[in-house]
Amino acid sequence: MKFAVFIDRDGTINEEVGYVDSPDKFHLLPGVSEAIRRLNDQDIPAIIISNQSGIARGYFSADFVNRLHMKMTAELEKQGCRINGIYVCPHHPNDGCACRKPRPGMLLKAAKEHGITLHSSYVIGDKIIDIQTAHGVGAKGILVMTGYGAEELRKASMSSEGKPDHVAANLKEAVTWIIEEVAHSIREIPLNPPFSKGETFFPPLVKGGGGGFEGEKANNAKKSILIVKPSSLGDIIHSLPVLWELRKKYPDACIGWVVKEVWQDILSDNPLIDHLIVLRKGIKGIIAAIQEIRKLQFDTVIDLQGLFRSGLITYFSGASVRTGLSTARESAPIFYNNKVPVPPGKIHAVDRYLLAVTNREKRDLKFPIYINIDDDQWAIKFLLENNLSDIRPLIAINPSARWVKKRWPAASYSDLINQLIKELKAGIIIIGSKDDIAIANDIASHLNDRIVIATGKTNLRRLAALLEKVDLLITNDSGPMHIAAALGTAVVALFGPTDPVLTGPYGKGHIVLRKDLECSPCLRKPCKKGRPVCMEAITAEDVLKAVTESIKIKGDQHGVE
Repeated sequence: MKFAVFIDRDGTINEEVGYVDSPDKFHLLPGVSEAIRRLNDQDIPAIIISNQSGIARGYFSADFVNRLHMKMTAELEKQGCRINGIYVCPHHPNDGCACRKPRPGMLLKAAKEHGITLHSSYVIGDKIIDIQTAHGVGAKGILVMTGYGAEELRKASMSSEGKPDHVAANLKEAVTWIIEEVAHSIREIPLNPPFSKGETFFPPLVKGGGGGFEGEKANNAKKSILIVKPSSLGDIIHSLPVLWELRKKYPDACIGWVVKEVWQDILSDNPLIDHLIVLRKGIKGIIAAIQEIRKLQFDTVIDLQGLFRSGLITYFSGASVRTGLSTARESAPIFYNNKVPVPPGKIHAVDRYLLAVTNREKRDLKFPIYINIDDDQWAIKFLLENNLSDIRPLIAINPSARWVKKRWPAASYSDLINQLIKELKAGIIIIGSKDDIAIANDIASHLNDRIVIATGKTNLRRLAALLEKVDLLITNDSGPMHIAAALGTAVVALFGPTDPVLTGPYGKGHIVLRKDLECSPCLRKPCKKGRPVCMEAITAEDVLKAVTESIKIKGDQHGVE
């Protein structure tokens, strides 16, 4: 795995003087060239990542920053060292871009261009946002006491995301620590050493216990873990906290994920995943996936799908430990040698999947969905081209769902949109796949005003980028609902045949609408009443009221009257 050292610029490489708007204000700190030269000697890429909002503020131009960096690299080259890459965020803090630290956009771009494994890398900077940037992709963060470092250390709350992995006096000491840590690191241990007889990745299950990772036997070897969760979109989103917990607990582990071809976009380029095994259709697809898995030699497989096919993949993986939930269906548990008990009663899918890796109480969870700079820029351009950049509230509407009976009627959506535009002056975007174009056109044909239709124009990554920029998503129970909730976008969700306790939008700030009918939730695909009366019972007025309440809550949270 190729790792890199990412270095903040102002206050870490050069003196902190506020906005560097003149070459005369740029002065390298002592020991910087020596530190970078040590990285060069170890063949460790040294890459600069820098927020430069002065460009957006009009204090200096992007061309000035480029010329300044050319001067800096030339000066460093004279001292016998080189920078492998420079990445700059030129945006204003209020722009909500994907590249401004602590967002990981610059890291994601660098990783793609240089073939870097981010979770094995390091970030050095003089601010807590540098540490948060590192931890957001599973990397380690070092805080230096130059620049704002000492002040940041005093005022920091030292939460897990902002707590430095190491504090150094300056860049030179930070690099020394990294090189020493790498030299003694688990990275030098073979990836898949043989297990001793009787040794397992998970502890033996105790009667009444929670399974998972608690009480795990100490083992200095690198873990090699495979998550089997091929589908569907919402279930994959629900499983992301498991990935986050695994990477947090085992930062040096090799982690793979089995996913269906149709859903691979949502996981592609995820910096926490080392191997994405794409499951293609048919028996040949299963055989090919198993062959790839066996070549990678995972020692532990966690089956979160819990069906016969996923159990079969788990069994033939060659892993010594095969874990799954005791409530898995289609006889899947026969393939596991570590069955994690699931408590009785209703439990949300997110919490149920987490049982496979922990038995701790509920806590703040992370859904590691990563939006790269290209997809973010596409979303910005899309809103600009459709004159939606300055319209608030900006509302996305997802009128589709995999089950037809989970869909609110198109006529009801048309009625609602007319009211949203009239009452709230809202900007409206209809989303969906190419298969949903007919539904979107049907809704649009009954509207009094023009709206924007993004249906069929996005892949999963671009859909996520777009959903992150809207104020609210109105949706049936569907995959996009779970993407929006995972991104922190407010959701008004319409439920009928399915149970929001089990699969509703996860987290705070969402509103679920459903009618308390005797047949709902039935959890049945075919409706025994002939038509989805549970969805038809929800009125446009019900949804408008919920939307108004959601927007008010968001306004209150941001201090808006």
